[in-house]
Amino acid sequence: MHERQILEDYVAELRPSDIVWDAGSNVGLYASFAAEIASQSVAIEPVPSNVSALSRNLSRNDLGDDSTIIAAALGSSEGTVSVPTGSKPGENHKLSSSSGSAQVPVKRGDDLIRATDTPAPSVLAMDVEGAEADALDGLRETLADVRLAYIEVHEGLLSDYRRSVDDVIEILDETGFEISVFDERRSGNYHLKAVDL
Repeated sequence: MHERQILEDYVAELRPSDIVWDAGSNVGLYASFAAEIASQSVAIEPVPSNVSALSRNLSRNDLGDDSTIIAAALGSSEGTVSVPTGSKPGENHKLSSSSGSAQVPVKRGDDLIRATDTPAPSVLAMDVEGAEADALDGLRETLADVRLAYIEVHEGLLSDYRRSVDDVIEILDETGFEISVFDERRSGNYHLKAVDL
């Protein structure tokens, strides 16, 4: 299944009452559709060049009123992480605590909801370049109220975080989701669709 088919399924599943979190939003493709359909879109993106492009894209499409941008990464614990700067908007980036030139905050999703006025999601889209298990770990309480999640798994990058696909599956399983593999690619990246039981 190609990205377009996944996006079509995502759009078909969205409801006007949904609050959508797009973690690893990049330049905002999924966040833009969410802002158009759902009651609110929360785009979470750590890379500064992507945050700027994301903001421009939401503004150009007159979606700013229904959108919130959080310039941070999601993780299992609070902290900071280095991200590359000077890159072109839209490029995918692996986060690293030891390389790069801009320090950005890492937030636990559960803490973000408790400490700010950020609404809890009913739908989660996630493309976080290998940090999937860490980001989901930081959202364990919140996942109980998520009805649908689309997770792009970067199998080859999970080990950089000392995690595995099994960790991602275990977290989703423990928090009450029925999981299906949406597509498979030769590169080891694929999408999971997780539906609350």
